[in-house]
Amino acid sequence: MEEIRIGFIGCGGHSYAHLKNLKGMKGVKIAAVFDPRKENVEKFVKEAGCNIDVYESDVDLVKKGNLDGVVINSPHTFHYPQIKLALENDLNVLVEKPAVVNYQEAQKVKKLLKKTTRAFVVGYQRHYMASFLGAKKILDQKKLGKLVFVSGYLAQDWINIVRNTGRIWRFEPEFSGGGQLTDSGSHFVAMLFYLTGLTPSKVVSFIDYHGMKVDINTAFIVNFKEKVIGSFGILGIDPSFREALLIWGEKGVLKISAVSENSYVHYYGEKEQRPIPEVKSKILSPAEDLVECIKRKKQPQTPFEVIEKVALLSDKIYQSFREGKIAVV
Repeated sequence: MEEIRIGFIGCGGHSYAHLKNLKGMKGVKIAAVFDPRKENVEKFVKEAGCNIDVYESDVDLVKKGNLDGVVINSPHTFHYPQIKLALENDLNVLVEKPAVVNYQEAQKVKKLLKKTTRAFVVGYQRHYMASFLGAKKILDQKKLGKLVFVSGYLAQDWINIVRNTGRIWRFEPEFSGGGQLTDSGSHFVAMLFYLTGLTPSKVVSFIDYHGMKVDINTAFIVNFKEKVIGSFGILGIDPSFREALLIWGEKGVLKISAVSENSYVHYYGEKEQRPIPEVKSKILSPAEDLVECIKRKKQPQTPFEVIEKVALLSDKIYQSFREGKIAVV
């Protein structure tokens, strides 16, 4: 195959993780970049260490860049228009989380994907991690039996992180589409659906905006169609970062965490918890997934129904709080 040409739409903070992964891949060229901030472009081009075409707009980059794919790292509410632009111009897409900011946009992307063979990858790093894939194998093999309850949390010093990194657009709904639930919380919600395949049915929520325009701390209870119930918390206030997802089945319980918590599976009839056996992934990052999708015409590691359910549940969490009652799917 000829050289794979990738363009970046937005080249702020998270773009550098994707750049680092793509730079190390044989046969891949970072070919184009657009960002409205000149200083971002200059820093990115220097870090890339190669000749890159700089464009004045996302439209020009997509239409004139002679690209195979784009990496979208713009503010969240820009994602859908830029996804649409890329897919309608026959480009493969890697978009940072959240892919979209509501369920309506997810449905529009789904319709676009039905009209193309191009790949759609989302920046959910946990879906390539050996511990999470080990947990998924246990669940896929029904070793916990029928699931009955799920619970967990994600918490971080989100307010100060946003302020200290200068990404304060996350505090403005017209750019962010939501607060901590929409931002880092998207990783947790996607993890829930990626591992369990559950489908939300009814949702009730409580949200603390902490005097800001966007949600900071969110608690929500979910009744799933598969006769499973769950309770969760997404916090934007914490001295550090911590997360854990616990999944109870009729045969045991599984706990999984990317950082700060121990992961294990504990079966009925056994005194001790077991470590979750790791399952190595051949693909180690969303950027690598994009390239492999282009090369091999494979499906992305994260099924689109996960993206749909993340958007759907998020919508219902906000709806429940706004209306002060249970939101029914």
